[in-house]
Amino acid sequence: MISANRVRRRLAEGHPVFGPNVNFNSAWFVDMAGAIGFDFVMLDAEHGPLGPESAELMIRAAEQAGIAPLVRIPTNQPHEFLRFLDIGAVGIQVPHVDSRAEAEAAAAAVRYAPRGSRGLAGTTRAAGYGSSMGLAEYMALANREVLCMPMIETASGLKNVEAIAATDGVDVLVIGPSDLSQSMGHGGNRNVPAVQQAIDHIIARAKAHKKWVSLPAADLASAREAIARGADFVMISPAAWLVGAGRELLAGAGRNAK
Repeated sequence: MISANRVRRRLAEGHPVFGPNVNFNSAWFVDMAGAIGFDFVMLDAEHGPLGPESAELMIRAAEQAGIAPLVRIPTNQPHEFLRFLDIGAVGIQVPHVDSRAEAEAAAAAVRYAPRGSRGLAGTTRAAGYGSSMGLAEYMALANREVLCMPMIETASGLKNVEAIAATDGVDVLVIGPSDLSQSMGHGGNRNVPAVQQAIDHIIARAKAHKKWVSLPAADLASAREAIARGADFVMISPAAWLVGAGRELLAGAGRNAK
């Protein structure tokens, strides 16, 4: 059943939040994320095999571990929001949001009327199967706690970032540097000055409209850089993080490279 969103609380208190972006099916990994002390886990159902059935077990693991279960859906369509929200996700990351209209559609899909148009079923897992609280109380709780997180990852999204950031119901702007670079014609190279300037512009417009910002990180140095630039959310890539940590361990232990 949906409950208070730890991430929303910490952000409201002015603290940055950290968590892994996981695109593989492993409730055990979610358990470990909780043991590490992460604030959330982002279940990536866009870039990988995750679907609602596998995500549900990982959401249960996140709840048990005391961290917020968030989901990156594959497309900005109401039924995709609904399938993951109804099993207990407390935040939805929405790919390729390029306009105010698309941001408004995402915000509406996340919340129940009168704030949105999310489909209502009072017997879902998120609603406690209709036995834990009244329907009106559940709807108010869901509307208050669930995060709407559109991604700015295209040249069109960059062009319209002011309108997207100003959209009522949007909570977090998620920056996708690699896709943004590709869309801007830089082949995925996020380090070119134009892309770095674009990232700073997105952060500035988000802050101007009192929206939180998410940036990716692969290690301690990039996590610190993200925070220094103004990120509130830091999403860690487990693949880059584990590969880097593993190589560092082997090198430190004196293993010779092949």
